[in-house]
Amino acid sequence: MKLISPVNKQPFQRNVQDKATILVEGLIEKGNKQVTLSAIPLKGGISKTLTTTVENANFSIPFTLTKGYYTLSVSNDSESVSVIVAIGDIFGIKGHSFTEGLGTKYCKDERVIIPASRFADMTDTTLYQKTGFISMTEFSASTATDYTSVEDHINFAINRGIWGRLGDLLVAQNDCPVAFYHAGFGGSTLEQWAKSARFENFEHSFVNSSKRMPIIKLLNTLKYLVPRTGIRGILSIHGDNDKFITNDPEVVADEYKTIIETARNESNLPSLHFVLAPSVTDYQEHLGIIDGTIKAVVEGTNISIGPDIYLYDNSLRLEDKLHLNEKGEQKAAEDFAKVLGSTYLSKAQPFTINNSLNEPTNLVVSSSSTVDEKPITTTEKDSDKATKILLGILAFVVTFTFIKLLIAKIQNSS
Repeated sequence: MKLISPVNKQPFQRNVQDKATILVEGLIEKGNKQVTLSAIPLKGGISKTLTTTVENANFSIPFTLTKGYYTLSVSNDSESVSVIVAIGDIFGIKGHSFTEGLGTKYCKDERVIIPASRFADMTDTTLYQKTGFISMTEFSASTATDYTSVEDHINFAINRGIWGRLGDLLVAQNDCPVAFYHAGFGGSTLEQWAKSARFENFEHSFVNSSKRMPIIKLLNTLKYLVPRTGIRGILSIHGDNDKFITNDPEVVADEYKTIIETARNESNLPSLHFVLAPSVTDYQEHLGIIDGTIKAVVEGTNISIGPDIYLYDNSLRLEDKLHLNEKGEQKAAEDFAKVLGSTYLSKAQPFTINNSLNEPTNLVVSSSSTVDEKPITTTEKDSDKATKILLGILAFVVTFTFIKLLIAKIQNSS
């Protein structure tokens, strides 16, 4: 038996009911066509088994799971295959050098998943198929061989970074897996992101506008990874490189708006949530950067303000008095975790993959939890149709009763 999807360590965005419907696709190579799907919780989740008979050797079966970290097994009378799947939250990452690094050595929980494909320039969309679902704990040189100076960047990823630290905090905070899709670009500016969003060419020593850098990394993530997994929102850090360009809050806000509108429009995710972290050193002299970031949040929709990184003093920075040291990255992770708390989750509506909600009815559920997992037997259209019929009947009854009362009143008057 060949399992086509999901692949190992693939994350899926949970919905507001803490569930995700994944599509289990594969090929039966021998044996009968009665297929059994079994989800066994590794950390969190609810065990579940579904058995159904498929029509063809190629099968595609929707399977709804509650948030958790599972071994998913697919079998018939002759074959069996299994992978790990993660039902939780997924965040995209964009910004300048503060977003670089994964912080691997600070990540202790295997439920944190970050694709190794951050080490490529991300203009080649096939990279999303090759390295799109690699956990931090599986990261090695062999998963990033398409990047120059791989060892240097692996060391950087291990020893630096906010996201591994944040992942551990969020996993503990929400008791579910968390994945990050890295689309940051060190040394980039808001101006460059906005220009590339508008297809404008510009000269730069390493940001190649002819490839639509730097925004293409984010756009490719949204276009090629997210449709296979879903997403909760985008975390952004910008400002430090922009203080050399402008101090006009209108300019900063307009650049943010251009980036966000482009990302939403081109990915067909009109409600995609963004978290903008204000960041600039010597902020008293560059208040336009901070004011512009806040202006973009206040004037936009589905945008939240992120941690006030501009307030971090030199005790949280490296000797260059710019980049964050270990204490600074830990604080940024803790501050992001606070921002991404229950209030954020209540307003950042997740985008979940559009798989059918109907499952075969011969469903067996086993769980120590009291959660009731009954198979869904009506589609949304069916529910809408039933509601319309019910409302029609109700309207008829009300009208009929009114007419009877009116006739009775007339008769009494006469």
